[in-house]
Order: sequence, then structure tokens, then C-alpha cells
Amino acid sequence: MTWFLLRELINRSGVVIKMKILLAVDGSENSLRAAEYAAYLAEHIPHSKVTMVYVDTLFFSKWKIDFGAAEKVSETPQDTSHPQYVFKETVKKMLKRAQKIFQEKQIPYKIKILEHDNVAQALSEYARKKKIEHIIMGTRGLGNFSGVLMGSVSHKMLQLATCPVTLVK
Repeated sequence: MTWFLLRELINRSGVVIKMKILLAVDGSENSLRAAEYAAYLAEHIPHSKVTMVYVDTLFFSKWKIDFGAAEKVSETPQDTSHPQYVFKETVKKMLKRAQKIFQEKQIPYKIKILEHDNVAQALSEYARKKKIEHIIMGTRGLGNFSGVLMGSVSHKMLQLATCPVTLVK
């Protein structure tokens, strides 16, 4: 059954349906396609709440950075060659690409920056804590053999998540 038909059935029945969606963002093209899919779902499931989550493993526990809509706030050096400044600007650009998809469709969203050394563990713990009902994330397209050798985040998410996970290629 398509989302359109499901939405029509829900609208006619008077049932209010909503979904808490976690969108994992990392700046990859697959992550942007995941953002498009999450926006599509949010458009078709009224009252959905989308949280874009970026996991900071690079500067984990070293610096606190102000990401605007993110919950993590502090001072950032103004020296444009400073690693913290470069990192902040890179993450801002990456998030803006995903944000633009939601802004163009006027879909509300939140941004959460997590600090952790393990992306899959951070996402799954956050999803459990916030009672997320659906996780959407991109996959970098690693083959099965590479995934076994390197251990992909998407594969780990499938093992750790307690809710449905949609992987977008």
C-alpha cells in the first residue's frame, strides 16, 4: 500500500498518526538521499517529528562547538586555520544541505549533535532514550565483503536498533 493511500485511510478514519523519525546525517550523498526520504515520510505522515542527528567522532570530548540549532553551545576560535573552526564550518555546510531539503518543503525538524566514539552505538542509544520510532540513514554502498572487514555503521545499526531502520543507498 502506498503512503498516499495509507494517509487517505488515516485522514478518513480521524486517527491522528505521528512518527518520531531520527535522520542520521554525515554529509554523504547517500545521507542526502536519506534526508529526501525522511522529508517524504514526514510530508505523508502528519504530525511527524524529525530529528537530524550528526555524531561527532573527530573532536569527541575535545571541544564544544556552537552549531546554531544544535543543543551544544560554546565559543569557537575565530582563527580560520584552527582545526576546530574548520571542523565547525564543514559540519555547518553538511547540515545546511540536509536542512535545505526540509526548509523547502516547510517541514519542521530539530538538529542534535552527539559526541561519541562509536556512531552506531550513539545513534541507537539516542533513539532508545528519545523513543524514536523509525531511523533513516544512508549507506556508503560498501559491499558485503568490505562491510565484514571494516564493520559498517549501517550494519551495526541494524543489529543495535530497537525500531525499524531504513537504509537509503
